[in-house]
Amino acid sequence: MTMSMITQTSAYAPARYTATSNDTSGTPQTEPPVGAAEPSAPRTLPTNSKAMGRDEFLKMLVAQLKNQDPLNPMDGKDMAAQLAQFSTVEQLIQMNKSIEAQTGSNQAIADALTALQESQDSSSDMIAQLVEGQMAMGLVGKVGVTTGNTMFVDQGGKGTLLIDAGTSTGVGRVTVTDAKGTVVATADAGAITGGQQALRAEDLFNPPLPAGQYTYKVEVAKDGGPWQAVKTYTTGRITGLKYGNGSPILLIGDALSLPMSQLTQVRS
Repeated sequence: MTMSMITQTSAYAPARYTATSNDTSGTPQTEPPVGAAEPSAPRTLPTNSKAMGRDEFLKMLVAQLKNQDPLNPMDGKDMAAQLAQFSTVEQLIQMNKSIEAQTGSNQAIADALTALQESQDSSSDMIAQLVEGQMAMGLVGKVGVTTGNTMFVDQGGKGTLLIDAGTSTGVGRVTVTDAKGTVVATADAGAITGGQQALRAEDLFNPPLPAGQYTYKVEVAKDGGPWQAVKTYTTGRITGLKYGNGSPILLIGDALSLPMSQLTQVRS
């Protein structure tokens, strides 16, 4: 006997239909489809583009009351529940408005406090400048001291050399140079004791130094040992003041300008 085969293509996989002469019923035998079924497209649910607000809720309630069945009116409990829901919605809306208003008020308070702080800072700066200016005016005529090694000599040959020898003691010597770095005078400073002390130019140099601005160095040697430099300061008579960037600038010895904050001492 011969065997015939009929092939049919489905949407999933080929399905084979086979008929043979041994089948007494004459009905073709169908094999199950092969392969997995294709997934169906996801369903998209409609979205509400606008949330229901107070007006929409009220309109819906009125429409419900107008169109209710006269023979089967709305139950009182249902009516009370819906009115309660409406009242809740109204309260939430009012609460939201109150919160927004409170937020705006808080921002206004914060802005006012910021402006007040800025105004106070500005006033504090002005007061500090006035106090500093008054203090600076009171320093005119006194001797100002700052770090450095500058000495001012007046027309009478007077000047002050302020040093801090620390723990060094012994014989001292002074070397004075001009603006060009040339040594113009040397002198024996006598016995130097420890700590801070002042030397007078009129006692050290004979003949006196001409009036002007000098740089000096003081060294100490103990028992014939090596010379050791000691700490020096710049001193000079405060002759006036000026202002720079809102701060007082002291004039020392008619040649040195020094911010008042850089003074380390004031001597009479």
